[in-house]
Amino acid sequence: MNDDFSEANEVPSNWVKWNVEAQDSILGTLTRKYEAKDTLKGIIVENYEIKADYGEFHELDAKKKLIEEPIVVKEGEMWSIGGKESLQKQMTNVKVGQKVGFKFVAIMEAKIPGHNPAKVIKVYTPKNNDGSVKMDAEWLEENSSVK
Repeated sequence: MNDDFSEANEVPSNWVKWNVEAQDSILGTLTRKYEAKDTLKGIIVENYEIKADYGEFHELDAKKKLIEEPIVVKEGEMWSIGGKESLQKQMTNVKVGQKVGFKFVAIMEAKIPGHNPAKVIKVYTPKNNDGSVKMDAEWLEENSSVK
């Protein structure tokens, strides 16, 4: 008998993790911006959904030790990126359907003693030869009702 609720049929959580500076990154098409409540801080943040072209990132195990083997992002997979104030500022002018990349580039010391250091994630918007931003024409055509 087939068990529809078996572990083999479980859909994994596709949230990009930022754990290895200068390596963890993803590039793809921005398919959605949406607001959600950050339950730790009690504020509303903007999250992002990406249809991946490529990327990789590292996870931590249950003891918070780095897993050396990266998660390799495959073309066409959907991934979510949790919003932070610094990302929201960089993402202001990025449009749904536009090619966008995120990369973990540095760690900054915490401004408040005792707090965790801040992970600096930079946003990249690839350009065409004429300097215009790259849009995913195929995705835009398939999703013409999306604004």
